[in-house]
Amino acid sequence: MDSDGNIKQVVDTENDDQFPSFFGKPFQQMGGSQNKWNPFRKKSGLMAVMHAQTKKNRVVSKHGRINTFSRSEEAHESHRLLKDFFTTLIDLSWSWTLLSFAASFYISWLLFAVVWYLVVYTNGDLDVDKPENHTVCVDNIVDFTSCFLYSLETQHTIGYGGRAVTEQCPVAIIVMSFQSIVGVVIQACMAGIVFAKFTKPTGRAETLMFSKNALITLRNGAFYLVVRLADLRPTHLIECHVSGHFMAEEATDEGETNPYHLASMSFGSELDGTVDYIQPFWPLVVSHKIDDSSPLYQMSPRDFQSKQFEIIVTLEGVTPETGCSVQVRTSYLPSEILWGQRFEHTTVAYDKDMAKYAVSYRTLNNFVQDRTPRCSAKDFEERSGRKSTNISKSPSPSRNSLLPP
Repeated sequence: MDSDGNIKQVVDTENDDQFPSFFGKPFQQMGGSQNKWNPFRKKSGLMAVMHAQTKKNRVVSKHGRINTFSRSEEAHESHRLLKDFFTTLIDLSWSWTLLSFAASFYISWLLFAVVWYLVVYTNGDLDVDKPENHTVCVDNIVDFTSCFLYSLETQHTIGYGGRAVTEQCPVAIIVMSFQSIVGVVIQACMAGIVFAKFTKPTGRAETLMFSKNALITLRNGAFYLVVRLADLRPTHLIECHVSGHFMAEEATDEGETNPYHLASMSFGSELDGTVDYIQPFWPLVVSHKIDDSSPLYQMSPRDFQSKQFEIIVTLEGVTPETGCSVQVRTSYLPSEILWGQRFEHTTVAYDKDMAKYAVSYRTLNNFVQDRTPRCSAKDFEERSGRKSTNISKSPSPSRNSLLPP
């Protein structure tokens, strides 16, 4: 943030090229050299440039992703992620999840294969010259490969019939029982993680849309910031609530400066900006009333060209299919807020032939120009107040003055 209150752009060329490891530490930081080949590096191209522009100089991208990262000197705190092991595994990408899924089984098979090898080795089952009355712990075990195959068959209860534990070896019975329990636990944990990833409502957020621009319009004698949102799925979210935040530099009377202060902004579906609870049957316009409690109260159209701030709009609801909470957000920079415009109400129309309401999402971003005064809400209220005061103070002809002398 500079001296004029503008947010300086911090260009991080390494952040886009870093792929998080299991512990949240980028691969490039672990490797040491910044020029090594990285198979997870994002490819350059038109889509990469467009994606970079959507999160340029903003906290929340237009797609709702939070544009933050942890620096390399903060990597020593990554061990705290292991304390929340289950959530860490759920947050991993599918490639890491499948790799962990396969590694958990292979490692357990290999460890128990070593245990089985020690059991049969200490019992003398691998000796070439065994006594005639020698009883083996496991039939048909001749080498470590046989131990690995038997470990796999035991953990997954395959039971091909070629190898089996004998009742004359108590240690083998205990190991077999313990491995069966461990196998069930691993299967339950990995199945739970995969199921939790499938039920994550991240994909559901892709079907929730916001208008590309926020508009400032005049409604019933007051200024409003309006945004349109829509739910593409026919099974709409339930318990939907909308909220907003205003991010800008703020300073106190005592000299304390917060360069990235988040102030709350109330949005509602009513014309006056009240009632944050919405029903997204079709695209809705939510509004924020610009009054004396709004951070936009003293801003005029000229201020939108010189000041730097960000308005974050958040929609939260519950999916009726899974009961999971969904939170989707977007943000608007000053260049994306248009003054003196209002949305066209052409997204829904009644179809007499179908006897249903036809919803159109193609006109979600359509707006028209209106006659909103190009002044701040504060100045508009002061002018309106002086005008009403002058009208009330103007002398009205009395009844007696109309009478002839």
